[in-house]
Amino acid sequence: MIKWNKRGRIFNNPKKKFTHASHPCVAHIKDDIFILAFSSRKNNKSHVFLCKVEIKNYSIKFLTKPKLALSPSNPGYFDSEGLLTCCIVKNKKKYYLYYTGWQNIEIGLWHCDTGRAILDVERLTAKREFQGPIFARDKYNPIFAAATTVHVKNNKWVSWYNSGLSWKKKKGSWHPKYGIHYATSNNGIDWKSHSKLIIPFKNKYEHSFGRPTVLYKKKKFHMWFACRGNKNFSTYRIGYAYSNDGIRWVRNDKLSGINISKRSSDWDGESICYPYVFTHKNITYMLYNGNNYGLTGFGYAVGS
Repeated sequence: MIKWNKRGRIFNNPKKKFTHASHPCVAHIKDDIFILAFSSRKNNKSHVFLCKVEIKNYSIKFLTKPKLALSPSNPGYFDSEGLLTCCIVKNKKKYYLYYTGWQNIEIGLWHCDTGRAILDVERLTAKREFQGPIFARDKYNPIFAAATTVHVKNNKWVSWYNSGLSWKKKKGSWHPKYGIHYATSNNGIDWKSHSKLIIPFKNKYEHSFGRPTVLYKKKKFHMWFACRGNKNFSTYRIGYAYSNDGIRWVRNDKLSGINISKRSSDWDGESICYPYVFTHKNITYMLYNGNNYGLTGFGYAVGS
């Protein structure tokens, strides 16, 4: 079990006319320098921002101001309604940003499929590899496929991703149900879904899993994920599961090691979500969002 020690909120002010700072993720550049990506909304459409940070001795320090790197595409494209950062993967000296592109169908209904961009970590720029998604709706994922976590080792790519399960209309509005699935690839572009739901729903109230993040440590896979749908509250919490092979998982949310703050007035006092876990110099960090899906910015915690 990792017990997380919260170090506070570190970002809450994207740019003028922008709101939210959600789904933060990082990748190592050199020494203690990392590139950090997150999404912010303008006119309720998410855009991708990049910056450099220093991660050293349990602290995260911004070295550059966040720079707008990717904006929504033209109408009709899979990412025309917004882009959410998923993860950054470094492979053979290249940095790839996986992101989910949003496309509204009608009021309250949407698609959320996966795109990929190449990052220039020095200029803090991003360029789409393709105009269309690299991982999307198909016969196994009929509603959407969002590759929220991607790992690569020895040219074998794996993803733990969100797949849509259903839409239901309740009290005049649409409500999605989606879970965590598993896929593999030989190149990080063409994906094969290998199984159905790999993390079980806790009860009849739970309906959504957000952004699984996976860490391989001590010969086990460890996953933290946002989950919501409870008899007593509807906001996100962070759950946990472990696995020997990355496919068959044992869920035990009591071992997540982190929860909302005790004071409801705190930035993460009502909700805690979208974790991103990584290690640097034998220290484990978690970036995460708080209330209102990132409206209050993001902070981090350190594992012990």
